[in-house]
Amino acid sequence: MSIDQAEASGGRREQLLAAAREVLAENGYERTTVSSIATRANVAQGTFYLYFPSKEALPGALAMELSQALGEATARVTAEDHDLDSAVPALQEAVQEAAEQFADVLPIANRGYELAEEFDEWLALTEPWRVQLEAFLTRLQVRGDVEPTLDVPTTAYVMRDLLDRTMKARVLFGEMPYADAIATLVDRALSPT
Repeated sequence: MSIDQAEASGGRREQLLAAAREVLAENGYERTTVSSIATRANVAQGTFYLYFPSKEALPGALAMELSQALGEATARVTAEDHDLDSAVPALQEAVQEAAEQFADVLPIANRGYELAEEFDEWLALTEPWRVQLEAFLTRLQVRGDVEPTLDVPTTAYVMRDLLDRTMKARVLFGEMPYADAIATLVDRALSPT
């Protein structure tokens, strides 16, 4: 496959995902059909199947896009010079902003994580965000802001889960006190004293 074909292929997949987001946001998962996505993308229905084996593959694809956006948001916070007291709230705010970009399909994207049949599949879907959370924690560890013996990979798993809950509470339900309580909990858990 030539570079142009590969770029066109990636572009078509993105076109289908963008159409899927629109249709899913309008109709919900159950009422969305492959035909309605293909129509919105202005492609033949068979084209959809060149990129996705079925409609059931969409939550995983959206979960990966969400994970990438959350990873990019986390990387931006990591690049800033935060101490622990400002790092956790900054991370929570960055995650919130990234999640808001997916508010239209957040429950479906999260469903993608929950549909993972094996832990390795879940690891692959969450990798873009988890890798950046590990970098975030490592940076705080190097600064001396968190316990030097902190198990960074395991803590990144737990932080991902906690931040996932807070972004859903904030984006889907507007529940700010819960999100703030989680940030306080994370801050206290990471503090070396």
